[in-house]
Amino acid sequence: MKKVIVRRHHPNHPWIFSNEIIKAEDPSPGEVVRVEEGKKVVGSGFYNPHSLICVRLFADKEEDFSKNLVFERIKQAYNKRKDLGESFRLVYSESDGLPGLIIDKYNDYLVIEVNCLGMDKRKELVVQALIELFNPAGIYEKSDENLRKLEGLEIVNKKVYGEIPELIEIEQDGIRFLVDIINGQKTGFFFDQRENRRKITEIARGEILDCFCYTGGFSLYTASKGNVLGIDSSESALELAKRNAALNNLKIDFELMDVFKALRKFYNEDRRFDTIILDPPSFTKSKKKKADALRGYKEINLMAMKLLNKDGVLFTSSCSYHISDEEFLFTLRDSAKDAKADFIIIHKGTQAKDHPVLLNFPESNYLKAYFLQKV
Repeated sequence: MKKVIVRRHHPNHPWIFSNEIIKAEDPSPGEVVRVEEGKKVVGSGFYNPHSLICVRLFADKEEDFSKNLVFERIKQAYNKRKDLGESFRLVYSESDGLPGLIIDKYNDYLVIEVNCLGMDKRKELVVQALIELFNPAGIYEKSDENLRKLEGLEIVNKKVYGEIPELIEIEQDGIRFLVDIINGQKTGFFFDQRENRRKITEIARGEILDCFCYTGGFSLYTASKGNVLGIDSSESALELAKRNAALNNLKIDFELMDVFKALRKFYNEDRRFDTIILDPPSFTKSKKKKADALRGYKEINLMAMKLLNKDGVLFTSSCSYHISDEEFLFTLRDSAKDAKADFIIIHKGTQAKDHPVLLNFPESNYLKAYFLQKV
């Protein structure tokens, strides 16, 4: 195993950045290397000299990335989540000791997402381990994140094992959803908001507006609490949302609308709501566009705050890692000031349990969520 000598600026972090490398014994891109600092072995990881993240550690000792290692780590990840039902995030990259790998489980089907070169070269080991562990009906690879471009990898969107139906039906908290893993966003469904969806059912009421509703996650959860209007700019997502509502015998209105324009339109029409849900997609994938993202968050939260009735509830979230919790909270305070309204934080949410956060890996903690009540 070739050696990489480093001087670390971020001890215990699973990434070694290019400016921390002192010397490398000319390993090939994607090769497993032994990382040393001084005379101490830091661990083993995937090497990529063409990426800002030069080494992604998967072990704290010298160890090869073997089929047995993959098998055991996926098994451990499953055992931590098996009480969540039949559909959940099975593997969450570094948080489960498998850097650059995401696996979502949809009943008997598995979707993998590979975002680093070292893992990409060994994804057949992942597929073999999944077949042995779960005997799935099908495995689909949906590796289309921008991170692949940074690793010098092409986008992959294809079946890798078994058969994949056009739609897969799953259940979350007794609610049935149809999931399009091939054409949907990310792997098809957002498990990270599971606990927040549960929480909003406790407090939602009256006239409910679900913005960026996608295939109806929050809309279906809150349908028994009031009159729900779900809006989104994706026609295909709304068609699936309507089918999901029908599947559960729920009456929900869905409209094809740009959320930014819709909020202004509702305000000008003097339309008001008792519950508003803001679950937008990530507004930025890089630090360079953070200022634009913050302006976007400010606009939608400001308008939502103006549209809320007194004692109304606003659920608002950000899945942009580059927006810190402090920055998001400042944006909410600034929005409330401009809306000339006061709010109480009644609950602070985060990502679901199948997206565990590593203490020494802040990048694993991306979802910020607040439940606010207008006073």
